[in-house]
Amino acid sequence: MYMKRLFTIIAVAFTAILSIFAKNNEVLVPIDTIDVVCHDLKLDTDFIGLFGMAYIFANNSEYKLTGAIYADSIPPGTYTNCVMDLKHIETQKKVPAASVTITLAVDANRNCVITGHMIGEDNIYYNLHLSWTPPMATDTVHIAFDTPSSVAYYPDLDHDFMLSNKDDNYDISLDIIGVPMGETFTERNFNIAYCMIANRQTHDTISIAAAEGRVWQSNDTTYLSANVLGFDSVMYDIDLWYTVSVVTDTQEIHIYDATFYNQLEKNGYFALVGTTADKSIEFALSLLGRTEEDIPGTYINDGVFGGFTGKNYDFINFIGGRYSTYIAKWNPDKNDYDVISIEKGNAKVTMDEDKNIMLIGSFIAQDGMQYDITLTTKVDKPRLDYDMTEGAIDCIITSNDTTLEDNTAKNGSIFFDVRTDNELLALYFYAETADPDIVIPEGTYYIDDSEDYFSVNASDGSIDTYPSCYLTDDGYTFTSMYFFVSGTVEVKKKQGKLYMEINALNSYNVPAHIIYDATGATKLDNIKEKHIVETEKIMVDGQLFIIHGDKTFNTIGLRVK
Repeated sequence: MYMKRLFTIIAVAFTAILSIFAKNNEVLVPIDTIDVVCHDLKLDTDFIGLFGMAYIFANNSEYKLTGAIYADSIPPGTYTNCVMDLKHIETQKKVPAASVTITLAVDANRNCVITGHMIGEDNIYYNLHLSWTPPMATDTVHIAFDTPSSVAYYPDLDHDFMLSNKDDNYDISLDIIGVPMGETFTERNFNIAYCMIANRQTHDTISIAAAEGRVWQSNDTTYLSANVLGFDSVMYDIDLWYTVSVVTDTQEIHIYDATFYNQLEKNGYFALVGTTADKSIEFALSLLGRTEEDIPGTYINDGVFGGFTGKNYDFINFIGGRYSTYIAKWNPDKNDYDVISIEKGNAKVTMDEDKNIMLIGSFIAQDGMQYDITLTTKVDKPRLDYDMTEGAIDCIITSNDTTLEDNTAKNGSIFFDVRTDNELLALYFYAETADPDIVIPEGTYYIDDSEDYFSVNASDGSIDTYPSCYLTDDGYTFTSMYFFVSGTVEVKKKQGKLYMEINALNSYNVPAHIIYDATGATKLDNIKEKHIVETEKIMVDGQLFIIHGDKTFNTIGLRVK
């Protein structure tokens, strides 16, 4: 369960798509050669299985380089199926690549090295040498804080542990993985995406080249000390510490009919979230579990991370997450809640035969308050993130902006979507063969997970591929999302054209009644000519776009116009 990284790959981009390929396959003759040497190469393969591409990032004082290799794996060798662009830092001019040839190798320290070239659309030959080569330190800066750090700890993610703090001069976050309490670490133990050294005076963020440090405990205080070498040639001597706040007062809280967020099977946790009757306080507690049998029990956070044993640290304290563990107090001045982290506590959770749940617990929060909480709720079925909780749909769609992708010969599936100016309907059908006129065979299809013929794939809440759902947008962001998890789709042939009636429920049992009628569309394309729609991925400025037929989408499935 990667709650901390739940939406790291979800980014909304609305810049114009730039062409990154040579026009009409014309041969470009370079007019100049420029060497691009970078020592902070990052080769990111985290999403190679999802997108079929590995990302390349590198910088020097003149250029910022962003690229990707299209591949299912990237062993050492030469690659030409790549995209890349350079941004000239001083002028902010972007140079997309017309062609790229690179070779991957591994140096003596087992770091990746990329050599090769790109020919830019400016007809310049850019000679590339990208590596990870830490500089020599020319200065040392000591950074320490008078206040305790914020903390995030995930014993289920190989003891992922992060301390963060800031003052007028620096904003620091160090995140280490797989380091036993009392042991040393290096930069190889960093979860680098969550590590940061930011100079608040100069507004510079320093890339980390190397590090060595130690994490340990003394009594009830946890310490992290590290020497971190930046690519600015400065050695940052960083001291961070954390301890549970001293209790100054106690408050009793009662919450009834809280929401039960069921992510047991899908993500291995459940969350209890509710507010007091006057809405002045919101409380959330997220706990690990795979089945309903895992719900009852005694849960403890000892305030010292169980010594990194994985025991006595049961609360999920995802910072900024939708499901986490926190106390939130209503702030009328900003018309929103102030979120306060829970530092220590214990809770007993019971469940009766009717799946009614009661929690009785005591929690120490960052504000120094002890909150004694009683909460009741009931086990609920899984819900999908961002699914609409209310607002039934009843509409007719007659647009001719449709896609029909016949994959019956390959995997027995047919993908359908239709777009209007502010709507997207997408359905993923299973059928043995395609209809010669309307592609989708006539009949009643059941929305479920069976993958049987005459079924429609139930949504899992994905918004990068979006089967099966109904979405509305304003051209920039989604305004509503309905993910179909049950119901029927009746397909008919009307005047030789496609007609379907959808009666579906989303994960919150909100009904959707939608009719698609191709006979009502003007200038309807011959859908038989659109059986197979090619999909292409491109990357511009580090952002992934998906070209599906003649349509371009960002990574959350929103069409870029």
